[in-house]
Amino acid sequence: MAEEAVGSDEKIVEFNGARAPGSEREQGGNGERARQLHGLSVLSLFLHSTATVQEMMSTLLEHAPTVTSSVLVYPLLLDRKRQLLKGSILEGCADNVLERAMDAFQEDLTALEYSILDNQALHDLLEEGEVTLHDGFGILMDGVVPEDQWKAAERELNVRKLAMVPMVVENEPLGMVALAFDHDKIDVEVLELLVGHLTLALRDLLVRDEVVRFSDTDSLTWVPNGRYLKRALEDEVARSGRYGRGLALVALDIDNFGEFNANYGQSLGDRLLRTIATTLAEAVSPPELVARLQDDEFAVLLPETNRATAVTITTRLLSSLAQVSAFSEEGAPPVTLSVAIACFPEDADTPKALLNRALADLKDVKRDGESDELPATVGQAQG
Repeated sequence: MAEEAVGSDEKIVEFNGARAPGSEREQGGNGERARQLHGLSVLSLFLHSTATVQEMMSTLLEHAPTVTSSVLVYPLLLDRKRQLLKGSILEGCADNVLERAMDAFQEDLTALEYSILDNQALHDLLEEGEVTLHDGFGILMDGVVPEDQWKAAERELNVRKLAMVPMVVENEPLGMVALAFDHDKIDVEVLELLVGHLTLALRDLLVRDEVVRFSDTDSLTWVPNGRYLKRALEDEVARSGRYGRGLALVALDIDNFGEFNANYGQSLGDRLLRTIATTLAEAVSPPELVARLQDDEFAVLLPETNRATAVTITTRLLSSLAQVSAFSEEGAPPVTLSVAIACFPEDADTPKALLNRALADLKDVKRDGESDELPATVGQAQG
């Protein structure tokens, strides 16, 4: 059964000063409130600076329990077409707290779906947009997980209260965040502020991803994607053929990137991809072009460039990449790249053939473990 967010015996410090706590509560709670506010400000910056939904959710799972003093943070995204709240937004997130909760529920929480058509109480929570406190997971899990199963999870996680915080922006519901607590005193304003920042950051990211999906920009690294590169390559090959000028295409691939992701996590892997893309883009000048092809493969298009000049430019690019590291601390393992160069018209005489030649040569370089004319190791690449 839903409760009032603040009962007569639960006085919560409010930012606007409309309600003031008792003196004993104030003296005892100032330190905790200061800690929460500081953590909230830092977390909000992190949320607004993430580049992917998965990175945002990983950041939320890592830091929100400390900021809110909760034992579980469980965001759910609204599928408007199917009228469902879905945990799939957490797919791919590696988090010990989430793993512990899934063990307790004996369910993959990222795969669960909660119908707001079949659950009127859940529907009303989204419609009203207000934070509510509940005695347990029943408001969410009834009809989805067997009662004895979710009640056993409550006991194992020592859950005493569940806060349901709607994600609403401009009167449009985006989803819901469920936060579980092992105590009764819940600071609702901290929850509202946290979920407010999350909602705005998530909305902006989803809107951007929708735009980028139909654009020529790679959504993760913000450099041109393979589709744009192919069009640019067609134009440059036609121009080079018409005027008898050189053209070079450099293909680059991060060595052992799958292993890097497995060891350090996808969030750091994404950061590494963005930093390499940014470093390459800053090291070239138009009409030179940097694009992300797929996964950890990049390409640099060098118009009016012969092979010798392409080698010189690529060496400079590798030198720029050598100045950065995937980690902030010193002594971090180096990140290496493999490189191949294909030139028009010597290596191929059509745009498709030139790209295929560069990628085929890159595959050979990675198989052989060394780069033609260029060092495979580029030193440390900052992520």
